[in-house]
Amino acid sequence: MHAYESNPGEKAPEKIEAGGDGYINPDLDSKTESVEDNEVFTSLPGQTDFRTLGWVRAAIILMKLCFATGVLAIPSAFSVVGYGPGIILLVCWGSMTTYYAYIMYAFRMKYRGVHNIADAAAVMGGPIAREVAGGLFLLTWILATGSGFIGLAQGLKILANGKVCTVVWTMIAALCTALVASIRTLGKLAILTWIGFASIFTAVFIVVVGVTQVDRPAAAPQTGPFDLGVISVGTPGFVAGLTAAINLFAGFGSTPTFMPVIAEMKVPKSFPKALFSSQGALAACYIAFGTVVYIYCGEYVASPSLASAGGTIEKIAYGISVPGFIMTSTLWVHLAAKFLLVRILRDSEHLQSNSFTHWATWLGSTIGITILSFVIAEAVPFFSYLIGLIGSLCCAPTCLVIPALMGLYMDQGSHRSSKRMMAVCALHCFTIVLGLFVTIAGTYTTIQSIINAYNSGTVGGAFTCA
Repeated sequence: MHAYESNPGEKAPEKIEAGGDGYINPDLDSKTESVEDNEVFTSLPGQTDFRTLGWVRAAIILMKLCFATGVLAIPSAFSVVGYGPGIILLVCWGSMTTYYAYIMYAFRMKYRGVHNIADAAAVMGGPIAREVAGGLFLLTWILATGSGFIGLAQGLKILANGKVCTVVWTMIAALCTALVASIRTLGKLAILTWIGFASIFTAVFIVVVGVTQVDRPAAAPQTGPFDLGVISVGTPGFVAGLTAAINLFAGFGSTPTFMPVIAEMKVPKSFPKALFSSQGALAACYIAFGTVVYIYCGEYVASPSLASAGGTIEKIAYGISVPGFIMTSTLWVHLAAKFLLVRILRDSEHLQSNSFTHWATWLGSTIGITILSFVIAEAVPFFSYLIGLIGSLCCAPTCLVIPALMGLYMDQGSHRSSKRMMAVCALHCFTIVLGLFVTIAGTYTTIQSIINAYNSGTVGGAFTCA
C-alpha cells in the first residue's frame, strides 16, 4: 500500500514511468493492470465491487452527466448572442472541455491513488489546494442538483396544472433523488441512467419537432402578426453576453465528475473511447436541438426550453422528461457523495464494506447533499441564472483552470523541448487566464443579473409557490 493512497495531500506520489506523449503509462496492461497499486477501489473477496463499468455504460453515464439541464438553456442563450456565435461557442467550449477531460484522465493514470479532482490538486499543491478543489467540486454539484430540482419541479407543476405549490414539488424531487442516489455503485445505476438519458433526449426531441409544427411559440402573442426576432449575430451588452456564453459553457461543465467515473471502470484505460464518443454525440445534439428550437421560437423561447411549444406538447415533454431529471440529479448527488465517502473512509476497512460506519457515512452524504441542494433550489428559484452561476463560479475553475494546471504539472521540464510542447504550454496558460476571467467576471455578471431580475420583479421570491 502506497502512502499517497492514504493521504493524497501529504506528498506527491511516486511517478509511474511515462511513455509516448508523456501521459499514459504503457506498462499497465489493459487486462492485468495492478488494481491495488493504482486504484482506490479494489476487487477483493467480501467487499463491494465498485469497478463494474464497461466503456459503453461509462459513455452513457458521461453523456447523461452533461446532457441534462444545460441543453435546456441553450436556445435562450442563442436568443442573446445569436445562433452563429452560439454554435461557435458550443464548438469551442466542447473542444476545450473534451481536451481537458482527457488531461484529467492522463493525470490520474500517471499518479497513484488519484480518485478525483481534489486528489489531483493535492498532488500539485498540497493539502490547501486539496481543500479548495474539493470545496469547489462539492459546491458545483450541490448547485447543479438544485438546478435539476428546479427543472423537475416546474415540470411536475405543469403536469398538475399549477394546483400544488412549487415548494412541494421540489421536495418530492429531492426525496426521489436521495432515494435513488443512495444506490452505492455506478454499475447498478447504469441501467437507470440509460432510461434517464432516453427520457430527456426524447422529451427534447418532442419539443424540437413540436416547435416546427405549431403556428407560434407559447410565449408569443396569440393573435395578430408578430416577429420571432431571430438573429444570426447578436449585439448584447457585456453582462447579458457573458451570462449567455457561460450558460453554453455549463452544458459541458460536468467533466470534473469524469474522474470518479474512471475509478469505477473495469478497465480505466478504455476511458478515452467513452469520452470521445459521448462528447462528440453531446456536441451534435446541442447544436442541432438548440438551433432548431431557437430558429422556430426566436425571442419567445422559454427557459427551460421544454416549455417553448406550450399546450399539450409541453405537458407531454415534461411528463416524459421526469425520469431524466431524476437521474440527472441522482448522478450529481451520487458522485458528490462518493467524493465524501472516499475522502472520509479512504484506505480504511469501511470503504467497501457493509459496516455501520460505511452506511452511516454514505447515507449521511447523500441525504445531506440533497438537503443543501433543496435549499439552493428554493433560494435561487430561476433556472437560467442558476445555470450561469454554476458555469462561472464552479465549472470554470474545475473544468478549465485546474485541468490546465495538471497539464503544466505533467509537462514540467519539457515546455521548451519542442515547438509542439511550447504550443501546448501556451494553450494551458491561455486556458488558465480564460478560466479565471470567466470565474471572476462571470460570477459578477450572473449575480448582477440575479439582482436586476429581483429588482424588476421578473422572478419570484425565495421559498414561494410562484
